[in-house]
Amino acid sequence: MKRWILLCLFSQFVSGCSALLPSPITRFEQQTPRPFGYVIGDEIQHRIVIETRQDVKLILDSLPKQGELNRWLNLNRVSVVSDANPGETVVELLYQVFYAPNEVKMLSVPAFTLRFDQAGKTLEKSVPPWHFTLSPLKELAVRKDESGLDYMRPDALPTPLSTRQQWLAVYVGLSLALCISLYLAYLHGLFPVWPKQRIFKRALRELSDHSQQDMGRGLAVVHHAFNVLNDQPLFKHRLQTFYQAHAEYRVAAEQIERFFEFSDKVLFAGKQDVDADDWHNLLELCRVCREIECGRR
Repeated sequence: MKRWILLCLFSQFVSGCSALLPSPITRFEQQTPRPFGYVIGDEIQHRIVIETRQDVKLILDSLPKQGELNRWLNLNRVSVVSDANPGETVVELLYQVFYAPNEVKMLSVPAFTLRFDQAGKTLEKSVPPWHFTLSPLKELAVRKDESGLDYMRPDALPTPLSTRQQWLAVYVGLSLALCISLYLAYLHGLFPVWPKQRIFKRALRELSDHSQQDMGRGLAVVHHAFNVLNDQPLFKHRLQTFYQAHAEYRVAAEQIERFFEFSDKVLFAGKQDVDADDWHNLLELCRVCREIECGRR
């Protein structure tokens, strides 16, 4: 009798000590998304967070295999992150549904069992099935229009983008191009309302029709250009007054004065020995004055 009493006391002592040992799996949490609002082709991600004792390891072969689980459910990705925190394992499963229901239908992700190794012993933990609803892409009874054809409903059109700024940029660019074109036309004397911008242009064109044998005619053409620009006949002793009214021609003062000296010798002193250099100097003076009236000097 005493032996039985001692045996009972020892059994109670042993059972009390075993209750102090921690559970091999201290945390097992299945994190799932909302169980509704899915349509064909949607992906659904599940996460399982597991905390175990240090001597307990997850057997990876017990995880579901990536690929087709049944005729309407695929497992696209399986990933395991161990020791993100000490003793913690995170399992992520990415499912994709390919079921096309005619109405809202309740479906289930199948259950599976995870196995753990503890010092050569195998522990099991079941993951329950997860239920969710799948919605159809269109209504079951398709309406007909007045002609008897299927009632087509296009997607709502997006809000048109404003083109106001783009058109403003176009108008600004066109206005700027017009202003530049007008300015270039003004510089080249293309406006007949500004005849003084074309004086030496006409003189240069007329000189191109003559040669050094027509030196007298060439001198007359250039003199006429200066007279028109000055609004009255221009002589050498009036050049300073001319420069005050047309200061831009001071850059060619040396050539202009040389022209008047040469003109006096030819027209009034009877100079006859005119060579090609003299004709070239006359053309060069006309070209310089043309550049001045165009604003390029």
